[in-house]
Formats: sequence, C-alpha cells, structure tokens
Amino acid sequence: MSLNNIQLKSNLLADLYKDSLVETNTKTMPAKRQVKYLGNNQKKVLVIVSHDSVPFLPDHELTFLTNVLAACKMSIADIGIVNSNGIDETDLQNIIDLEARDIILFGVEPPDIGLPINFPTFQLQAFNNRTYLKAPTLTQVENDKGLKGSLWNSLKALLKI
Repeated sequence: MSLNNIQLKSNLLADLYKDSLVETNTKTMPAKRQVKYLGNNQKKVLVIVSHDSVPFLPDHELTFLTNVLAACKMSIADIGIVNSNGIDETDLQNIIDLEARDIILFGVEPPDIGLPINFPTFQLQAFNNRTYLKAPTLTQVENDKGLKGSLWNSLKALLKI
C-alpha cells in the first residue's frame, strides 16, 4: 500500500476532521421560490410593474400594454410581466438573471429592484449584460401624449424596430 492510496473508514475520517470536515448541525437550504409572471417571455423582455391590489396589472393597463406591444409587433407571449410588489428583492433578482435580456420598468425605480444605479426616464441603460428602460406608470403614459411619444421612441431603440 502506497501513501497515495490510503483508505480510511468514514467514522475514523470523521473523528480526525470533526471540526472542519463534518457538519452535524446542517440545515437544508430553503427551496428557491418560483416567481410567477404573466406571459411566456419568448423574447426575454421582462416588464416590471408595482401594484398592490392586483396580481399583475389592472385590466385597463393590460389593455394599453397589449396595444403598445401590438405596435411593436409583439404580444403578451413575447414578454413576462412581473409585479414587484410583495416579491423579495433576491427572488426578483433571480428572475431577472434567469429570464431577461431587456427589462422595462413601469413606475418602478431601479433601486427598488436592487439595482445599484439610477437613470433618467426613457433612457436606455446598459447594466450587467442587460438593457433597462425606466418609464412612468402605464396609466400615466396612457393619459399623456408626450409620454406616449417618448415611450415609443425608447421602445423602438430597445426592441430594434
């Protein structure tokens, strides 16, 4: 038997390294919670909103967003809508890391979702291999022609249409 092939029984090995090798008071890691989003996210575009009274969007905002998407030659199937209200920042960051190439924030400030940066409304902002776009709430955009135009210009640049 050579020194390179010494085999110790598991209980002897545990006794030798009881403070550094074997953790007897281990707890299982909590399971990652699955964050739900509306849509199929086929084009890896994540829309983040914040509403406390509905799971995703009120009906009038969803109708407006659907019309905006149609103008961009997209549908709800192409995006994922996440309501950041009530979602842990870590869970939200996990879904961004796994599910998004482009992120559109409607009525949500970048620091609210854990970003270490802030940027002006309607400015495309590259960060961490993703492109972010911050806009006012969908209701504000729907009711203001100037905001609609600014959103449209930004979306054309973001989605390359």
